Amino acid sequence: MKYRYLDWKIESSPGNPGDNAVGILTLNRPEHSNAIGPRLTMELHQMMDEIRYSQARVVIITGAGGNFCGGGDLQVETIPKEDQDDDFSDEHGLGGEYGEMLVWFANDHFHIVAQRMCRKLEDLPQVTIAAVDGIAVGIGIEMAISCDLRICSDKVRFAEIAVPAGFMSEWSAPRSLPALVGQTMANEMILTGRFVFADEAKQIGLVNKVVEPAKLLDEAREWAGRMASYPPLGLRYAKETIRLYQNQNRLANHGETEMERIFEITRTKDCAEGISAFLDKRAPVYHDGYPVDKRAEWHKK
Repeated sequence: MKYRYLDWKIESSPGNPGDNAVGILTLNRPEHSNAIGPRLTMELHQMMDEIRYSQARVVIITGAGGNFCGGGDLQVETIPKEDQDDDFSDEHGLGGEYGEMLVWFANDHFHIVAQRMCRKLEDLPQVTIAAVDGIAVGIGIEMAISCDLRICSDKVRFAEIAVPAGFMSEWSAPRSLPALVGQTMANEMILTGRFVFADEAKQIGLVNKVVEPAKLLDEAREWAGRMASYPPLGLRYAKETIRLYQNQNRLANHGETEMERIFEITRTKDCAEGISAFLDKRAPVYHDGYPVDKRAEWHKK
């Protein structure tokens, strides 16, 4: 696959030229805050396999243009906006009811691939470090917490915004976030969608370290280089054993239940309204006369 929105390179560890042990994966859609749509999801899914069998021993995941990831790309994930009485399949080069069915099937499959990709990220044998700057919301925060370590800039803004936007988390937040920040805080983040900034992220255990934006990648490289200098088998088995215990609640039927709920939600009027409001840059109205204003003060605290 030709990667349109990903940059992948392997470089030497700081202080150990020639070891080629550090991989750097960059989400590269800066004009869209590295939001993830169907194309980028497929690229990430394929890239996880390439990384797994690469010579890299530690992998840094980051984003281009001052942001980690702005969540799902609602500019392209717009099927729930469409009136189901209209033949919206024409714009995809398909016709009739079979065309409509194939478009919905493609949208469903996008979510399936996204879930599988996140599991592949968690299961990489290499130690993974999320180097997070700027926005890390929705899918962005879920990718970050799927990594083993997180270093962020002091300009970071984390949020699991799925519920306020008319969706639900479909990757790793309900399972992984409580293990990082505790059940009470995880409930608050998932159910209210409020933003968590750098200082609080460090305080609650969401990230390991906070640095200035200019020092973010250098710090991640230093951490990666330190771990890459350790005996590879011990490093790999240490991660594998940690994940073994973390994944005891990662049951296949749970993933299937999660996906069925995603399919149901994406067919609702509330989901369509959330997407429309985002694209129109207005507050969504999920209940007549009561807009949900995401700019409310409690979101900024």
